[in-house]
Amino acid sequence: MFVRSIVVFCCFILVTGQSDFEVPDATVEAFTPKGLRVSIPDVEGIKLFAFHGKVNEEFNGLEGGTFSRDINKAKGGRWTFYDSQAKLKPGDVLYYWTYADYFDGQRKLGYRKDDQVFTVTELLPKPGSNVTVVPKVTTSAPPTDQGNIPNCATTVRGQAVCNKKLIFDSDFSNFKNNRDQLWTVQRRFATGPDYEFVAYDDSAVSLTNGLLVITPVLTDAVFGDNYVLNSEGLDFGERCTSVRASTDCYQKASGWRIIPPVISGQLTTKGKFSFKYGTVEVRAKLPRGDWLYPELYLNSETDEYGPYYESGQIRIAFSPGNRNAGGQTLEGGLILGQNPAARKYALKRLESAKLWSEDFHNFTVLWTPEYVKLSVDSVPYGTVFPPEGGFASLSASLNLKNSDRWRAGGKLAPFDKEMNLVIGVGAGGHNFEDRTDGSKPWVNTQAVSQKDFYRARSQWLPTWNGDHKLQVEYVKVWALD
Repeated sequence: MFVRSIVVFCCFILVTGQSDFEVPDATVEAFTPKGLRVSIPDVEGIKLFAFHGKVNEEFNGLEGGTFSRDINKAKGGRWTFYDSQAKLKPGDVLYYWTYADYFDGQRKLGYRKDDQVFTVTELLPKPGSNVTVVPKVTTSAPPTDQGNIPNCATTVRGQAVCNKKLIFDSDFSNFKNNRDQLWTVQRRFATGPDYEFVAYDDSAVSLTNGLLVITPVLTDAVFGDNYVLNSEGLDFGERCTSVRASTDCYQKASGWRIIPPVISGQLTTKGKFSFKYGTVEVRAKLPRGDWLYPELYLNSETDEYGPYYESGQIRIAFSPGNRNAGGQTLEGGLILGQNPAARKYALKRLESAKLWSEDFHNFTVLWTPEYVKLSVDSVPYGTVFPPEGGFASLSASLNLKNSDRWRAGGKLAPFDKEMNLVIGVGAGGHNFEDRTDGSKPWVNTQAVSQKDFYRARSQWLPTWNGDHKLQVEYVKVWALD
């Protein structure tokens, strides 16, 4: 098997870039008292699936791993590796890579997906058993494993803060009284870098039982049938929170362009609270519904390195609302650019047997001058370190724009400047990669993408059935030591 893997890897290098195929993300399940299952969906064209994994030990170059097996046939719509004797426990980390033979209609090529990580947070009932597992409930506190971080590294609006001081606390129970001091509720159209199919308005933002609730709705449901085709347009006017008389504040339908088909909500602390380095924790229940996603971000306060992702973005938590397309995957980490490679490079992922939108979770980011660490419900699932030459050294491989500016910054640049908090719900746009199986009703690079999304509303709107709202209990930020 090891010899075959080396040959496959050589082939993989030769064929990279010749096809749009990518090995699908794997679903990982650890069972009690024993058992490990790793599977991918049976995408048309896959002829073989291979899994290679190690527990609590990273791969040293190209290895077969402790688990190493070829799967020659899909069953039940999935290609599945299963080891009935594997015994894992909560806290174990599975390092793995996957491989697939894929026939594109003319020839069969080999593809790998490297550097995958899964942290066991709970053990599931073994398939066919009657065991019920009660998840362990944990509470979150500021992490203490900061390493050799300089004292008072945290700044708030330019002023140094020390000793793990609580520097931001918004629990939303007192939101009506301190809203204007802490947050700006956006009233504008979404634009780059994600080009989500949304107009943000405070009508989508509400308070319920001390929770901040953001509920996206169809634009036609607010303004009337086929309003998105309105040639007179939608104008936020004096209410707009962006640049007046720009497409941020006024848009109209014309030809392929339509008014965004979704009204949603977004809040930001820009201009009111920004900080550099610290621990951020958000307790929230994520939205469920096709092509929805939470916007739990840290964005640059001044865009010193350039607009959009040229100044970077830290994702506190991201999980698609789709039940059958990513809803069991949690992502957090750093966004370095708009293209898929730059979006994915510094993200860490955690798979769950359940949808991340089913329950409230504590999502935590520890942001230091040396690294960024991601946790959920007090369980770490990934740490991002800059490469030897800083993130600017990835300019060619990730096709980054204007990243040479980062060389003038610190080791973690562009993540060495103050950032603000963003909370919202997005729909569609560039946060969903294009797919070859036809399951995604729009193509990111096409001008008619928003219109195609709207035309497919009979497919996705029924999945917005009450759980499609983001609910946030609190947002807290602590300084480092």
